[in-house]
Amino acid sequence: MKSVAIVLADGFEEIEAVSVIDVLRRAGANVSIVGLDSAYVRGAHDIVIKANLLLDELDENKHDMIVLPGGLPGTTNLASSEILLEILARFDKHNKQIAAICAAPMVLERAKVLKNHFVCYPGFEANVRNFGYDDSKNVLTDQNITTAKGPAFSIEFALNLVKILFNDSKYNEIKNELLI
Repeated sequence: MKSVAIVLADGFEEIEAVSVIDVLRRAGANVSIVGLDSAYVRGAHDIVIKANLLLDELDENKHDMIVLPGGLPGTTNLASSEILLEILARFDKHNKQIAAICAAPMVLERAKVLKNHFVCYPGFEANVRNFGYDDSKNVLTDQNITTAKGPAFSIEFALNLVKILFNDSKYNEIKNELLI
């Protein structure tokens, strides 16, 4: 069974987190909701999610992918975690899948794992880095890194993660179930 860790910090974007959790679970992935530093994590719009475990309890060897939702100040909180940056570097070193949406590609750049091309929330690219931004795509995969623009593209992002983790058949199955 494919296993995914989605890391939440206070101020995360709820649509981006819950959509990804839901779609990946529909596809059959084991999704761990990981609190950066608390079991109860408050989103940017005051929705509280209970994490299954804390970041310092995460067993990296049991996960095929790590996903970071955006939102502010959630992204800033993620980017300030040295533990998370080290985990991302190890995932990348082992060529494991890493995904970030909205403002969260900034965390990938801080961890030095972002590849040549990326997308993020339009207008936020200057906070990520000054090259490689591709405004022509909603979701972009470059090697083992997948990035997406933002809330409106959460389902498209999640479906692309299904395709990466499973296959085109599972992607189409879940896409059809969601009436897309």
